[in-house]
Amino acid sequence: MNLQEVKHQFPEAAGEIEILESLGFASRSADWIDTLDIEQAQTACWLLGRVGNDQDADILISILSSQSSELWMQAATSLSLIATEKHFKSLLSILSTSSDPIQRNSVVYALAFLSNCEVNQEVISVLTEVAANTSETAFIRAQALEGIGNKLSQELPANLYQQALNVIIQGLDDAEAEVRFWSCFAAGAINIQETLPKLELLAQTDKTIVPGWWSVGEEAEDSITLMNGGEPPLREPEISKKLT
Repeated sequence: MNLQEVKHQFPEAAGEIEILESLGFASRSADWIDTLDIEQAQTACWLLGRVGNDQDADILISILSSQSSELWMQAATSLSLIATEKHFKSLLSILSTSSDPIQRNSVVYALAFLSNCEVNQEVISVLTEVAANTSETAFIRAQALEGIGNKLSQELPANLYQQALNVIIQGLDDAEAEVRFWSCFAAGAINIQETLPKLELLAQTDKTIVPGWWSVGEEAEDSITLMNGGEPPLREPEISKKLT
């Protein structure tokens, strides 16, 4: 996709893109984003995910490993679109060395949605390890479970596939609502039939609301519907309900 195509697809961002063009986007250097204000830098990170190349992914890795916390998630989102195999080790390095849960979560998000990288076996292994780590922050484990739900395939080695299934099944009993919620999601996405009794119990009893989403029980209901061949309802997050 080129800049004109991006402006056509995202007309609401056209003005901001044109400002970046006037500031030298086309001839950008490795430290060009450092010259921008925060809003421009966020837009630039977003834009790199649409038109960026391997070198731009290197820049995004540098941002994700920096102290620019306000850019981490946007850099991760764009990396999920353009990162290649060469960036995988860099992502793992940030994940293993960072003491900041927001930074680690940004890395896990990038791994969970990698779309231009043929390392699915390694990604599932990392996501499974993160989700199984009960000392890790709950929202990071939840993000890993979402990634497993999106990426797990029976084409993976049987032992790795089973490890991922076990983590999802165990997550249904987790003390943290976010972990239970995304375990429900993953169970439905992968169609783990053996979880149906537990999902039915959660659907009846777990009224805990996950911020920005809905209750664990409602997510369990949706997974049951999906596994039975139905179409889950389009739910409105609880925060939206309270604002209307």
